[in-house]
Amino acid sequence: MANVHGFVQDIMLQKYTRLLAPTLESFIADRVFPATDVPTKTGRYYDVAGGFASQSPGHGMVMADGQASPLLVSTTINKVQGWEVELNGLGCQISKSSAEYASGNGLDLRKAKAAILARETAIIRERQAAAIAFSPVVFAGATAALAGPSQWSNAASDPIADAQTARTSIMTRSGEGPTTLIVNHLVYAALRQHPLLVEFSSRVRHSSGLVSYDDIAAALDVDEIIVGSAVGNTAVEGQPAANAFIWGNGALFCRLRQSPAPMTPQSCLQRWRFQGSTDGAIRRWEPTPYVEEIDMLWNDQFSAPTPALGYLYTTVV
Repeated sequence: MANVHGFVQDIMLQKYTRLLAPTLESFIADRVFPATDVPTKTGRYYDVAGGFASQSPGHGMVMADGQASPLLVSTTINKVQGWEVELNGLGCQISKSSAEYASGNGLDLRKAKAAILARETAIIRERQAAAIAFSPVVFAGATAALAGPSQWSNAASDPIADAQTARTSIMTRSGEGPTTLIVNHLVYAALRQHPLLVEFSSRVRHSSGLVSYDDIAAALDVDEIIVGSAVGNTAVEGQPAANAFIWGNGALFCRLRQSPAPMTPQSCLQRWRFQGSTDGAIRRWEPTPYVEEIDMLWNDQFSAPTPALGYLYTTVV
């Protein structure tokens, strides 16, 4: 009998899809965009102008003669940016009149469709995340394009000096230092065999050959390096597959905070998630006795609320 009351959340199918979900090592969107729950679909956050105390006498915490208490710090509060959480996802259909379903494979067919749906949705979310994190527009004024001998795939380049340039820029603009480097697999492969990093590893880590994640992070003065290795098909439907790494040939130095506050963002990248919602919720619906529809949904938004905490290099390799 058809379910005429609409979608019903399928917890068991949801758990099954998570067992088959792409590995975190490949798909990094939810990792590099730390989630914070917000109570409303839309909202604003506060940005204290500059985030630095005034240098003028009397406007810090210093008391002048005759004052009963210190003067207030001169600041401006901007409330012009915020979040707009939307319901995002994909759906697929199962025909109950198909030969597979008629042969008694309905349950397996449902699992197979849900598993494919989970991967398709992960690819779309990864593309959305990469478009923000590697956008020169988002990081306008804090981005540089590498070319020729400056590219990290060239032995004459100096990624260690580039990392310090990024760190200095972030510290000057925000008062904070970067904690994370986000790159794709090709950039990671170039860094692993870069002569300067190999030398650093041999002298500091007392190892030789290809350098490790920790070696790269230490050499480039960050706590961790996160590598996006997810691959997607860039060809239009019906054409031969053209697989490519979703994360472009960029490198984002940034400060991430894993538990950012909703009203006062302190992370370069952030994911606004509607309070009480479930990531990757699976819902099923039977609009007719012959069709079943499965949806996988997220109730969130990727954002770069604090671009001052990031510095982007493009065309790194």
